[in-house]
Amino acid sequence: MAVCSFVGANAALNRANNNLTLGSATGEQGKTVEVTLNMKNATKAIINWQAELVLPQGVTLVSVAQTGRWTEAIQVNGNTLFSETETAVAKGESTATPIATITLKVDASVAEGEYTIELKNTVMHADDGTEISQPATETVSAKLTVTPAIGIRGDLDGSGTVGVGDIEEILKLMASGENNPAADLDGSGSVGVGDIEEILKIMAGA
Repeated sequence: MAVCSFVGANAALNRANNNLTLGSATGEQGKTVEVTLNMKNATKAIINWQAELVLPQGVTLVSVAQTGRWTEAIQVNGNTLFSETETAVAKGESTATPIATITLKVDASVAEGEYTIELKNTVMHADDGTEISQPATETVSAKLTVTPAIGIRGDLDGSGTVGVGDIEEILKLMASGENNPAADLDGSGSVGVGDIEEILKIMAGA
């Protein structure tokens, strides 16, 4: 029993000193928002990690890009993130520092308010062979605040500018038969070619 208690306490200490966390963020309805993924590795040199991102309904994962101390590309499978490096990230960071930028898309239908984004099933491996696993019953959470869209006319993909991506959004709506009032730029009551023409006018500065 004493050995089990020691092993459990040691695992908990490793998790406390070496872990992944998310930064809180604020984003507009219908826009993209960036969330920081942070790593703390106070006592272990980390060679790889994996974690599953849990998002509220209407919020989707767009991309993940490495940054800061973590220089290797991050693989994405659904909402599971994984990355491995040949050269371990040296231990000694006693506070969480950014290793990746996660870009999320907040659907225009998401109501204004505060939501929770989470990491679960996190596993980190150190260069000494230690596995640091988050218990299945635990999650790491951060706050996502959704604010009303300020809106740029014609910016349908949430990029902050009007361009080809917005034409692609209209084509998707036309193909699916869905109706998005924000895409009805010509006021016809439906989404169609006239709205693409309006996007082109905006792009031309008309």
